[in-house]
Parts: sequence; C-alpha cells; structure tokens
Amino acid sequence: MDPRRERARSHGLTGVDVDAALELLARVPSVLVFLAALTVVAECASIAGLFDLLGTKVVALARGRIALVWVLFMTTAVLVTAFLSLDTTAVLMTTAAVVVARRLDRPVALFAFPTLWIANMASLWLPVSNLTNLLARDVLPHPNALGFLEEAWPVALTTTLVPLLVAAVVWRSSLRGTAVAPAESAPPQPAQDGVLPAVGTLVACMCVSILLVEPAVAASVAALLCVAVIAMRRRSTLAEIEIPWRSLAIISALFVTVALVHGSGVLRPALGSLGDAPAWTLTAAGALVANGLNNLPAYLALEPAAHGETDRVLALLVGVNVASGITWWGSVATLLWRDRLRRAGVRIRWGTHLRLAGLATLVTTLAAAGVLELVSR
Repeated sequence: MDPRRERARSHGLTGVDVDAALELLARVPSVLVFLAALTVVAECASIAGLFDLLGTKVVALARGRIALVWVLFMTTAVLVTAFLSLDTTAVLMTTAAVVVARRLDRPVALFAFPTLWIANMASLWLPVSNLTNLLARDVLPHPNALGFLEEAWPVALTTTLVPLLVAAVVWRSSLRGTAVAPAESAPPQPAQDGVLPAVGTLVACMCVSILLVEPAVAASVAALLCVAVIAMRRRSTLAEIEIPWRSLAIISALFVTVALVHGSGVLRPALGSLGDAPAWTLTAAGALVANGLNNLPAYLALEPAAHGETDRVLALLVGVNVASGITWWGSVATLLWRDRLRRAGVRIRWGTHLRLAGLATLVTTLAAAGVLELVSR
C-alpha cells in the first residue's frame, strides 16, 4: 500500500495519528496497576499500624530532642517516598506529621511543609517514587530500578537535602530544645494479633523486590498478600481499604487527552524548539506546564523533546517533579497533603503555601539544575 495512503488511514477522519496515540496509551496499564496495588499496600500498612509505629519510634529514639525527632521523621519520609511513592508520603506521613507535632507541642508547619517538599522533591530516587518516573524509565537506556538509581542519584540526593536545609533555616527556632510528650497523648500499643509484623515484613520484601522485578508485579503480589493477612486477622477492617478509582479515572483521562493531543501534531512546533534547546529549558517548561495543569500531563506532553537522552529526561523530571508543588493542583500529592491537613483541622492559607513552597522550589530546582549540568559534562 502507498505509504501516504497508510499514514492518512492511520490518521483517520479526525486528523489524529492513531499509531502514535496507541503507542502512548500502551504505557498506561502497568502504571495504573502499580498505582492501585501500591495504594492497597499503603492502606493495609496503615490499618496494621505501621505508620503509627514509625512515628512513635521516632519520638522515642530522639528522647524528645526536637531537632533529632525532626531529622528522623524526615529520613523516614524520604524512605517512604523512595519506596512507596510520594502519594503515600502525602497521605500517611502527613497524618503522622500532625500527630508528632502536636505531641511535641511544636508548630504543625515544622513537620507538615517539609513532608510535602520531600514528597514532591525527593521523588527522583526510583521509578516507583513518582508515576512520572515510571513513565520516564520507558525511554531511558537502563529502565530497571537500579539503572535509574545509578543515573539519578546525584540529582535525587540534591533534591532531598536542599529542601530540608531550607526548612531547617525557616523553622530554626522551632527546632531548638527538648519536649516531653504528655502521658495522656501517648499512642495506644499495637494489637497483638500478628498483623503488624506480617504486613511490615511484606512491605519490606516489596521494597526490595521492586529493585529487581517489574514494579507493578511486585506491588500486586504484596497487595494480595497484605489483603489476605488483613482478611484472616482483622476482617472487619477490610472495608477501610479503598482502591483509588477516582484517581485512576483521572489519570486514565489525562493519558487519553495527551495521547490525542500528541497524535494531532499540535505540539510538534513547540517540541521541535524545545528539542533543540538546552536541557535546562525542559526544566523550565516542565515547571510551567506542571503548575499550570499537572505534572503527569506535563511530562507526557514534553517527553518527546528529551529525545530519550538521560540528562534531558532528568532535566524534565526536575521540572515536573521538583518544581510542581507551587500550585495546589501541580501535583496530586499536594492536593492529598492539603486534604489530610484539612481533615486534621489544619488550614493552610494560599499565601503561606505560595511563599514557603516558592522559596523551597526555587532554591531546590536551581540546585538540581546546577548538579545535573555538572554531572552531564
């Protein structure tokens, strides 16, 4: 068949390149399966009391020394973000942050804002840390988790330490001293039914396995086993496990929309210009589109301009991950964080968020861009 006729046929009556759209949509299922499975694992861990235990142990190990509590808590948040995704941090670690801050009689902002910054900015360690990373590994030369870590760790380390340094400066007065949590605020002891150690072991095994096998497979197996444990020991709590149908539907709609936009060719001129520009322009464009729309469609829309080159893909990830937290809607994690705080009776004003997040985002993004420039030479 004449190639021109074949291309016209693939474009159909709508002028959309069907092949290009289908190629992008083929990447959807594994991302959605991973998101659903990981959410179930996180819900089971919460039911088991894993995150409550982490918060309690952090306070106990630090013996009330505020600075040490803060460092240990943020280290935990980094690990949760790296292995269980930024959304888990935004939901479960934010709840723990409010509890810890109140137990120590410290401003909630001291723990809440850095938790959000860790969720968004420290999400460059592994493919599972952020859905955009899962998408990015499809175009990187080493798509497995260890290969991703090998390429990304200098930038990831920067985007982990810099926001914490900013937070330490902003809340330096609140980090001083020692606090003694009142006895009546002590959390209850975990139930002695074996659920906590069983689920904790499964979560630990999953965190190791995602380094070696397909993340969607590792998370799915862990989710099934965690649900089985809950069903056998705490059947009444099964109803508390919620699959994020709404999020899955929204993400699916975003995929379809971006696939159609790409297939229509409307982005081709802009992508051509970005493709010839320095890597830092991808960071800037990613930040702009992510804060205007959302980081997931921002990555999908701009990915072709990275040409599959590691330094350019990482530059784009810095823009859509690290710099996406200025607006409420730039990252789903920010919306989840805000909702959790609202449920806990904590109100964050837009101006306060814009001022603090803007500062942390600007400093961290510039630092990450500088490190990326150095390591890519």
